[in-house]
Amino acid sequence: MSTWTTSNISTAGRLTIPQKLRDRLRLRQGSKVLLQEVADGVVIMTTRPLTQPQMAEYLLDSLVTGIGPEAERLGLREEKDLDAVIRVIRQRTFAERYGTAKPA
Repeated sequence: MSTWTTSNISTAGRLTIPQKLRDRLRLRQGSKVLLQEVADGVVIMTTRPLTQPQMAEYLLDSLVTGIGPEAERLGLREEKDLDAVIRVIRQRTFAERYGTAKPA
């Protein structure tokens, strides 16, 4: 589940994670979190191992967020345009890795 939540940073530099989000992520006092700087901000993640679908969602979300402005500048404004680019990259990566073209 990917939702945006707003929070404020205190004068002491503390960030409060809203209660509903802490409950959903099973975060308690003393829970460790990872902070990763990205192009336009910070991603906060739990330190629990992610499942494959969670990791895929995180990576795809990071990718789309990171390339969004550049994709739009290049005229890739619709999902079908981005799908075509992903298909080409997937085929090229498969060919580079395994020495053969993967069917589309």
